[in-house]
Amino acid sequence: MNIIAEKNIQIDNITIYLTLVKLYRGYVLFISDQVNFGLGSITLSTPPLNDVLKSTSVSYQLFGMEHNLLSKMIVEKAASYLKEPVILLFFLKGKEMENKLIKPI
Repeated sequence: MNIIAEKNIQIDNITIYLTLVKLYRGYVLFISDQVNFGLGSITLSTPPLNDVLKSTSVSYQLFGMEHNLLSKMIVEKAASYLKEPVILLFFLKGKEMENKLIKPI
């Protein structure tokens, strides 16, 4: 596993931590509002077969169904951009964060 990118993004007064890890065939994307990542939801997406088709996403949730829409949007865009399967580990500790984060996306 190689860490491809690590970045902190400031949205309003929230800091979002992102880490992208390259696997043999695909990527793992970690997104959290905490320095130490947790497991809130796990979402898998594969890239489109060609430029005309939309990405398909299969979602696997742990610890409830929170942030399902946001995690699907992020992982579908990531898989389309990277053109390889992406697993997203998405954890937001704050309950109201999803509404603030979905606007810039």
